[in-house]
Amino acid sequence: MKISWLSTTLLVGSLSMSIQALAQPQTGSVEALLQKMGNTAQTSTYELSFININSQGIVPIRYRHTLLDGEPLAQLMQMDSTRREIVQRGDEISYFEPGLDAFSLRNDHIVDYIPSIIYQDFNELSEYYNFIDGGRTHIGDISSRVVRVLSKNNDRYDYVLFIDEVRYLPLRVDLLDKNSDVIEQFRVITANQNDKDIVTALSALRAVNMPPLLLVPKAKENTYSWSVTALPEGFKEVKRSNHQISETEFSESILFSDGLFDFSIYVNKSGHQANSLERDKLLRYGRNTIYTYDKEGKEITFIGQLPFSTAQNIANSVVFTKK
Repeated sequence: MKISWLSTTLLVGSLSMSIQALAQPQTGSVEALLQKMGNTAQTSTYELSFININSQGIVPIRYRHTLLDGEPLAQLMQMDSTRREIVQRGDEISYFEPGLDAFSLRNDHIVDYIPSIIYQDFNELSEYYNFIDGGRTHIGDISSRVVRVLSKNNDRYDYVLFIDEVRYLPLRVDLLDKNSDVIEQFRVITANQNDKDIVTALSALRAVNMPPLLLVPKAKENTYSWSVTALPEGFKEVKRSNHQISETEFSESILFSDGLFDFSIYVNKSGHQANSLERDKLLRYGRNTIYTYDKEGKEITFIGQLPFSTAQNIANSVVFTKK
């Protein structure tokens, strides 16, 4: 069954659309609703045409998904002049882009343009987020439930999800900063569920020769003379890396993740004087915050998907081991 809508006011004010004047909250477990949405997105047959709105502009996307013999088959196509394509077969994700060599990576889902919150274990996420029933509203002419996903410690970005209350597909996902301003939006234009043509189109991908897997070298167990002492609850170290920035100088980094957001801390020799006005720098680009801080002759840089206040606390918590 196909549903479609396209208002002439889709883009005008779409990022600032008020979600406060909603109906009274509905009964039923909000966490169960989120789990059902996630399960539907990962196991059912459907096609979504959506736009992704972020600091770089508006990107139109078509996404198809099904399960065949218990394995996911999916295709994401960028519907602009680039015609970038991403294909999933099982746990292999293959990337195709004109002018570039195709390659494959291992993952359990396509991460580009689709909000990562859709794939989360909401039982685990409930340790760090509150799930608030926002009532019922409409996306186009489709009745949907509204769920706010709010950071318990106010140290992460928040989400507002609009979920089709009949089909349980995500219709809109807003990523909000701490001022409740939308910094990214996923917005469905048309949805098509349980269509045999989708299965037929995706089945053809099983016969396609996919590009070779890109081998990711095993991370070395680097030992650093510094550590981060103020991690937000739920974040864990993922890997350590060394990056050569000149013939004689390297930058050390540690990547952290809570499964929903990532950030890295980079440490290298500072190029500024102790009293330099450029010791502290801040830049936010969409969901990404970049904060640089000088300490004990070292330049500490935070790059990641967290609010400025959290980034500052994390960078300032780096301590050095005296040798």
